[in-house]
Amino acid sequence: MFRMLSTLNQCFNARHFAFAAAALGLSLTGCKDTVEVLPDSGTDYYPVAVGNFWVYAVADTTWSLASQSTPSVRTASAFQFKETITEIITDAAGQKAYRLVRAKRLTPADAWRNDSVFILSANSKFVTLNRNNARTLELVFPVKEGRSWNFNAFNNNSNDTITAETRQYSRIGQPFTSRVVAGNPVITYPATITTENTGTANQNTLLKILNYQQVFAKKVGPVHRRRRYLLPFNYTDSRNGNQIYIPGSYFSASVRHETLIDYGPR
Repeated sequence: MFRMLSTLNQCFNARHFAFAAAALGLSLTGCKDTVEVLPDSGTDYYPVAVGNFWVYAVADTTWSLASQSTPSVRTASAFQFKETITEIITDAAGQKAYRLVRAKRLTPADAWRNDSVFILSANSKFVTLNRNNARTLELVFPVKEGRSWNFNAFNNNSNDTITAETRQYSRIGQPFTSRVVAGNPVITYPATITTENTGTANQNTLLKILNYQQVFAKKVGPVHRRRRYLLPFNYTDSRNGNQIYIPGSYFSASVRHETLIDYGPR
């Protein structure tokens, strides 16, 4: 009888151990297969490193001052910009920054001539660009559809307040096809983000059209920029006091498109 009870106890303990081991194995397997995927912050939409460069085909259009009897005359010009990160520097606040040199040439056969120098700062929270002593907030991280911010948050711009929201994200992760530029292939970038001025920095009325848009491609950087500033011409009809607008005529007007045609290192 004693032997029988001992044998039963051994069998029970063995079965209990096997069940526990199997349960532990399932638990470990479950832990092994669980991987936490962190969201993409978007910092690779503007890769910043010494040696990186971007070449843009620039199309400028301007309109002359109109009058009641003389419409505006449209003038178009084309040239190229090359922006190159040449070195790491320390900015006025003692922080790491990059020197971004912009060169210009009229045709691909011409030599590049330095045109201006900007200061670019990039970290895990934002990218800023210091141009003509005005530091603008170009990107904020993480990128998010509809997220907006004040692009003049780092400078004393009289048209903004510290709480103004004047730039906004849209089309997060969407493809973008470049404009047609003579002598260059049309490029479709599979993943991009778009930033565009909003709030007080954006107007689209009969009196004024003002906006600015940039498109950034993942692992490439800025691939498209568009700036529009149009003051439509109008006058008061002496017969009835109505405001008369002449389509295509302006007090002042300019539109610029910058389209990426080359970049590196790849």
